[in-house]
Amino acid sequence: MNNPKYNAFLKVAEMGSIKHAADLLGYTQTGMSYLINTLEEELDIKLFVRNYGGTVLTAEGKELLPFIKGICNMENRLYNKVNELKNLDSGRLTIGAPASVHINWLPGMIKMYSALHPGIDIEIKCCDDANLLEEMIYDGDIDCGFIIMPPKKKIETVELIDDPMVAILPMNHPLAKATFFPIDDLDKYPYIDTTVSTDFEVHAVFASHGKKANVTYRLDNEFSILSMVSQGFGFSLYPELLLKNVSFPFIKKRLEIPAFRTIAFAIRSKATSSTAALNFLDTAQIWLRLNEGRR
Repeated sequence: MNNPKYNAFLKVAEMGSIKHAADLLGYTQTGMSYLINTLEEELDIKLFVRNYGGTVLTAEGKELLPFIKGICNMENRLYNKVNELKNLDSGRLTIGAPASVHINWLPGMIKMYSALHPGIDIEIKCCDDANLLEEMIYDGDIDCGFIIMPPKKKIETVELIDDPMVAILPMNHPLAKATFFPIDDLDKYPYIDTTVSTDFEVHAVFASHGKKANVTYRLDNEFSILSMVSQGFGFSLYPELLLKNVSFPFIKKRLEIPAFRTIAFAIRSKATSSTAALNFLDTAQIWLRLNEGRR
């Protein structure tokens, strides 16, 4: 139902490449360029600058981006609502999630959901930036998502599980045989930190006990941190869910005083959400009871 020129504009803006956008939307590169050129002619505004480094928005294109995005989001909601009124189990559902949920939960949840609602097309957006994920839900860029409580945006949430925070240690760490990781030792040993500013649940553990991490390294990749820990450079704190199916050799320890992050399902509001999104919440809760045994 969306205007194909608007879809082309949004995808090129997202990908920074006409070729990559064309591949994703099923157009030839020539066809994609035609849609963009036609839109620029209709609006009488240059939307993109094309160079060897890719295709980037002009200042005017950046100004128009939220308006065009809003139009497409509203058209998607209209399309889904029309199908609901016609009792048709069809439409589109866009889900956002951090990597830990994306890897460990979504494949099973989507498999269950698609078996019940085969006519719904599903798109997944992986996003580890908690603030950006909430913004996408609030702005309607995605229909629903999995966030860490509490939200900063005014969105509606349903709490799903409490995910324990654990310490991960090298195999030869002095606390390797300890029953738990002592709170008093949080600032004693070399710590490997993340440069991701939205990793607030980890930093909150230190703050809640009046501790400051003895940071020796900062990395911007979760798996690089796991590798550094396994090779003896220090310890780190991680949500337990993120450690599922990880093959690095390290020791996992619960904290002396347990700490958790609460993962929740989020939508902008139940009043404006599609039936497809609300049905996915039902499926997610059933899948978690069957596979995680919680809530």
